[in-house]
Amino acid sequence: MIKTLNYTCQGESHKATDKVCQDYSLTQTTKEGISIAIVCDGHGGERYFRSNFGAKFAADVTLEKVLSLVYNTGDSLFEGKPFTAVGPTRTLKDAENINNVDKSLRRLFSSIIYSWNEKIKEHASANKLTEWEKKHVPEEYLREFVLGNKLEKQYGATLMVYVQTPRYWFAFHIGDGKCLFFQKNPIWSEPIPWDDNCFLNKTTSLCDSNAIEDFRYCYQGDGSFPTAVFLGSDGLDDTFGESDNLANFYIQVIKMLADHGVERTENELRISLPELSKRGSKDDMSVACVFNDDEIKDNKDLFIRYQIERIGKKMDEVESRIDKLKIRRDSLVEYHDEKTKIDYEYALKDLKAAKGLRKELADKYNKITEELPKGSIPKYQIEDEEEVIKGKEEIKNVKDTRRKKKQIKTIKIVYYYTKNPIKKRMSFKEFKLQKSSK
Repeated sequence: MIKTLNYTCQGESHKATDKVCQDYSLTQTTKEGISIAIVCDGHGGERYFRSNFGAKFAADVTLEKVLSLVYNTGDSLFEGKPFTAVGPTRTLKDAENINNVDKSLRRLFSSIIYSWNEKIKEHASANKLTEWEKKHVPEEYLREFVLGNKLEKQYGATLMVYVQTPRYWFAFHIGDGKCLFFQKNPIWSEPIPWDDNCFLNKTTSLCDSNAIEDFRYCYQGDGSFPTAVFLGSDGLDDTFGESDNLANFYIQVIKMLADHGVERTENELRISLPELSKRGSKDDMSVACVFNDDEIKDNKDLFIRYQIERIGKKMDEVESRIDKLKIRRDSLVEYHDEKTKIDYEYALKDLKAAKGLRKELADKYNKITEELPKGSIPKYQIEDEEEVIKGKEEIKNVKDTRRKKKQIKTIKIVYYYTKNPIKKRMSFKEFKLQKSSK
């Protein structure tokens, strides 16, 4: 059974500056089994002071136009087509083989842009400048609005859409944010081609003069469907950085959907998204999802194993770093000058941090393994081991809290710690024996 979920929250920085949420998301499933997810992100600059309306208008007109396409030509247009992905439509200008899907989708994009602009004109005409806008928006942009010049700029927004019917699916995107697919193999992917014009704080947009050239899309009609599809505004991917981290977050959502259903998952997002915004990008956040409820339950273990493997790879990287740091530490034990001593102390500090990270990853690894049937995957265990390495004794002066000097005798003694039983791992710990100066 196909189900949907969406949620949008105001960003932490918007709360601090009394700015409305400029994201908008929606999902819908019709009685014919057409499921649609849409995420729009209104621009945040001073010029785009009505982008919250622009985002909503974009979602509303897109829903209408997409349903019209599906009802009128969808089956004959997509059915039987293999997976196909097309970069920004500007790349098709000189293409020799533009098929009916390309032509139909370009007409869809053009219709969305036109209807969105009409909505903007109606809204601007019926809603004059507010007191908040007069107080917070620079004069040049207020004048632009009053004169009716480039109204689309004040309402600028991005648009990301996924559509699934019983026979085919298609997705399209203009602007930033990310769309991730989840399935058996590969576990996750980004099927909509990226646009390099979306870089740092710059993005393509519905309000661009050449917006029709910047849509990217993909589709498939040969009977293959993703298990789950997530659309997220850039507030989310800016928080998680690499797509791999974002995918891991969505897998957590998938597991909650499998175990607890839509209502409880949405309630959890109401709590977690504002917290993520506070700790991360501080931007508005939107997520919309279309998923196969039966498949996420059947494949839950597959997603868990992916998470375990992902952590395992990170642990291997940390283990390799620990090896290198230990070699460096051991080479500096018998230091004879101030510089080498400092290098040695930094090596100890870095080694301690690496071991702390390994412990943190090991805890995560073991926690996730508990989600699988008992005994499926052994837990990551660390055993104790002792090895004696000769240290160097040195007398040095430091200042105490009373600014009086004491002599500190430092003896480097090896200590026990837990380790991966497969590999030998050892470390030093310093014990300081203070002796008052005469």
